[in-house]
Amino acid sequence: MNKLMRLIALLLTLVIAFSAFVACDGGKTEETTEKGDQALENNDQSGTVTETQAVETVVEDVPEVAKKNYGADYFIHIHGDVNPIDYYWVEESSNDVLSQALYDRQMKVSEHLGIEILGSRTLTEGKYLEPFKTAVKNKDGSVHTLLTHNYIGITSLVSENFLADLNTVSEINLEADYWNLDFMDSIAVKDHRYLGFSDFNILYTNVVSFNKGMMEKYASALDESLYTKVYNYRWTLDEMISLAKLVYVDATGDGKTGDDTFGISGLQAVPFVNFLHGCNINLVETNEKGEYVVSVYNTLNSQKTTTLVDKLLDLAKSDCSWFWAFGSSSTVPFVSDRVLMTVSSSYDLPYYLNYDLDFGVLPYPLYDEAQKDVGYRSLQWGGYITIPSYVDNLPMAAEALEMLAYYSKDVNLAFYEKLLGKQVADSPDDKKMLSIIWDGVCSDFGQTYYACMSQTNLLYVIPELTKANTSQNIASFMAKVDKSANKMIKKFIDEIK
Repeated sequence: MNKLMRLIALLLTLVIAFSAFVACDGGKTEETTEKGDQALENNDQSGTVTETQAVETVVEDVPEVAKKNYGADYFIHIHGDVNPIDYYWVEESSNDVLSQALYDRQMKVSEHLGIEILGSRTLTEGKYLEPFKTAVKNKDGSVHTLLTHNYIGITSLVSENFLADLNTVSEINLEADYWNLDFMDSIAVKDHRYLGFSDFNILYTNVVSFNKGMMEKYASALDESLYTKVYNYRWTLDEMISLAKLVYVDATGDGKTGDDTFGISGLQAVPFVNFLHGCNINLVETNEKGEYVVSVYNTLNSQKTTTLVDKLLDLAKSDCSWFWAFGSSSTVPFVSDRVLMTVSSSYDLPYYLNYDLDFGVLPYPLYDEAQKDVGYRSLQWGGYITIPSYVDNLPMAAEALEMLAYYSKDVNLAFYEKLLGKQVADSPDDKKMLSIIWDGVCSDFGQTYYACMSQTNLLYVIPELTKANTSQNIASFMAKVDKSANKMIKKFIDEIK
């Protein structure tokens, strides 16, 4: 059972005060927990989720790492832009729950392996690679693990042989449930798993948040609650747009301005990228020959992508929306009580807690109800965990990473609490929404290795083509970039030994 399924079970356990027991002294451990996912949920006519009494015994993987005393320092270098260092490492515990959970994890791993865990970060996006590459070149042992950006620098790390293939590191058990192997395989290159994703990775994606107080005014227009729509796979692009178009109040009577009330708002950049992946369209996939090629506008996806762009462009032009670009001086913040829904990063949720705002959380919508078999997808923006191709003590580095992943359960629960806060601590629906979002976390070869074709601006195709003042369409855009992007992808792949 993967990370999110175990997280769902634990959270539902907290909600209904179901007692769980865990014995984890070595080898395997058994815990009694509620079954996750839809099999456990019954939706009554009011849209309220009720729990069943079904339980299952889950066998959880435990690292087969013997207690040691390496008597050494273990250095983690963290890219600080999308990975705040205090979400992964703390120098000492403070009063908040997340800090305490991080510190406890560090102490458990430190005591088990006889190491001191030290963290460092570089905030500037392009600069985080320099200390890592220098450490590998000099073989000085100053970095044992790197937590990367989600795409900046990845291509050079892989093509220039700075990363170890995790398949060759015997101390790491990639089959264990605290590693997300499916996710890692989607970004593997020539079957090399250079980029890791485990329970150690804090999940950073985009979400749709909504104002619960405002939503009460429009509840009668809905045939079921938003939560029930999600559970029934009826939370689709059309549903979101229809809901947004219910809301527009011209505050001054002089047309659409930033003083009005809107159905939806948000930054029209990174959050808009997620609409493509939420609709199960990838930038790059392998073709029948096993070649990595641009897929966003191929035979299978061209009509779907065209429809997505047309609908989002129509939404951007509508009075019901207020979207802005990076650096815009005219924004309509979600906390203003003048926005029904917003698209934003999951990292924004703690900020909302500073205001008198009762908010809910939803995944990005499906393209249509036929996507039920795939489910909700959320593009991961938080980077990957890696080991350098040269490290002074590979067994120590690998075992530390393995133990950190295993002991991350409490950290993830603390992070969950940080995002939603006590304000909605008694809301099982919102807890379940985040679990659904995280369970659908995905990556895209085209996002991860975007730098190899960055001249095409392919990653930001949806934000670019859905601006209200755009003069491009998807066909003309792809005609300009498709051939060059495929050529650059091939060049990158050919560089991999």
